[in-house]
Amino acid sequence: MDYEKRGTSLQWKKNLIFSGIFIQENLLHTIFDRYNEMSCKQWLLMVVCKGFDTEPDLSTLAKAMGCSRQNVKKLALHLEKDGYVELKKSKQDARSLCVKITDKGKRLNEKNTELGQYVHEAVFRDFTEQEIEQYYELSIKMMHGIGYLEKFFKEHGANKNED
Repeated sequence: MDYEKRGTSLQWKKNLIFSGIFIQENLLHTIFDRYNEMSCKQWLLMVVCKGFDTEPDLSTLAKAMGCSRQNVKKLALHLEKDGYVELKKSKQDARSLCVKITDKGKRLNEKNTELGQYVHEAVFRDFTEQEIEQYYELSIKMMHGIGYLEKFFKEHGANKNED
């Protein structure tokens, strides 16, 4: 589809950018889920875990991933069943579970590091270095915008979980 030819107004472009985020996410999920030994969300949990100096707890991972603790626990339990991670009680808080990457998980991470280079080359193939820098800066602004959106919903009582 020739998205760039479908509309020219600023509102249309905002609509495409906003819906495009979800479309791009769905496309990436479909590709990752089809061709990899774990789901895209499971892969993300492994990548986020790798970014911490110490074993993160489920709440910390949830915040870093932008999803619920329950969702992270479900992903972690599946990864534990497959031998990629181990869930263990936190040394700081016995009520909290930490996620430890196992040797099998570390081997997969090493394999995925090489694969990640190919993924990035493919996804960013049509980007110049300057465009990647711009996209990065714009992504940071989008994350701030998402924060403003959450603040708006909190302030206006638009929480589906409230009675």
